[in-house]
Amino acid sequence: MSRRLSLSSRIGSCVFQVAGKVAKKVTGSSARPVTALAFAALAFAGTASAQNLGFMHSSPITFMRDKDVASLQQALHTALDNNADGQSSEWTNEGLGNPVPIKATITPKDNADEKGMHCRHATVTVTAKSQDQSWLPLFCKTAQGWKMERQ
Repeated sequence: MSRRLSLSSRIGSCVFQVAGKVAKKVTGSSARPVTALAFAALAFAGTASAQNLGFMHSSPITFMRDKDVASLQQALHTALDNNADGQSSEWTNEGLGNPVPIKATITPKDNADEKGMHCRHATVTVTAKSQDQSWLPLFCKTAQGWKMERQ
């Protein structure tokens, strides 16, 4: 039982670390998404001992460097500003100095008003080393630019 608990704790810790990286890289340092991901990670940790979660260590976000994140954010903001609903934009990290090729597809889905701001959902799918991750967050335009409201 203690071995099982230990394994579950280690896997839960791994999931929590990856969730924290995802939140930090995608949203900056916002506490709200980190809190949501942390709760999801903790809920998942209880059943993790029965599953092989090694793939989490090679998820696309773990291969991204600061230059990759900044470039992807710029591509996301451009797509949110310029793409029609359903129109996809492609992004790659080519030329950014990362030896791991990473690509993404960004597809804004809709326009909405929330709290007096112009908002859009966007599907963001990132691929690295044959692994895909997808998100469908809501972004709202503020005076400082596009900010993620919720996923």
